[in-house]
Amino acid sequence: MFRSAIFGACAVALTGCAPLAVLEKAQNTDLPETSCFTRPSGGCVFDQNPLLVEPTPVTIQRRPYKFFPVAKTLNFVDYQGRKWVAPRGTLTDGASIPEIFTAIVGKPTSPEYVNAAAVHDAYCGIGNEAGTRWHDGRWEDVHRMFYDGLIVGGTPELRAKLMYAAVWLGGPRWETTLHLDRVETGDLQTAMRATKAYIEREKPTLPELDRYLKQWETHLLPVSPIAESPMAEVEEEPMEYPEEPYETDYPNDPVSPVEIDSPTDTGNAVDTTILTVPAAGSESACAVSACL
Repeated sequence: MFRSAIFGACAVALTGCAPLAVLEKAQNTDLPETSCFTRPSGGCVFDQNPLLVEPTPVTIQRRPYKFFPVAKTLNFVDYQGRKWVAPRGTLTDGASIPEIFTAIVGKPTSPEYVNAAAVHDAYCGIGNEAGTRWHDGRWEDVHRMFYDGLIVGGTPELRAKLMYAAVWLGGPRWETTLHLDRVETGDLQTAMRATKAYIEREKPTLPELDRYLKQWETHLLPVSPIAESPMAEVEEEPMEYPEEPYETDYPNDPVSPVEIDSPTDTGNAVDTTILTVPAAGSESACAVSACL
């Protein structure tokens, strides 16, 4: 849980709080961003679109969405020319956003997300632990690749940064002692809602957003090793907190134009006949927007 002193630091509503001084400084310095958003010609390409998946879903216990195996290996090249791969058979649910954040971020199942989600899942998604790409890279780089993939897929910049923040705060980490999965769900949701407001208000570059997220990390973890904290040299100030408890539904949050059919979905199913794409040979597959 947060320290009681921190909760008392800002007793007014979130939008009325003065921004953290160090984050104001980061914003004012206009830290440059180097990514597929700023350098789209530096690689930034998927080798297939739309993503092809097998038509038969795989059910994973206690997961809200259906998972589909990738029918054909998907390759992605980021702005640095680094190649990322989702091998054939990679399980993907087309989302990658931690379930605890879907009420804040929105249901992330739109066609512009699926390629990025599939490659991200190959490196850290549930069901792919035995895959050849599992944890093949630093967790920070894998989540950064997810942001670049979203941009290439057509996700608007601020939406992509919101989804990047969600996997940074609530997604898997490895080869580190700074694990946010030890933090209580309510506290992580507090950080995510505040981060959403920060992104919408400040429109930060990616380095500025990273600084903001790392500052949250130092507050969320009960004990944060000084040697491992990139923000250890920065004098801490009280973070921003809303006055009222968060609701479980946010009607004004962005809603994706096409939703994946899931066990929790209601209403009419999407007509998929015009989206079906046959795979090579005798195998059958479909475009991910049709299958999911």
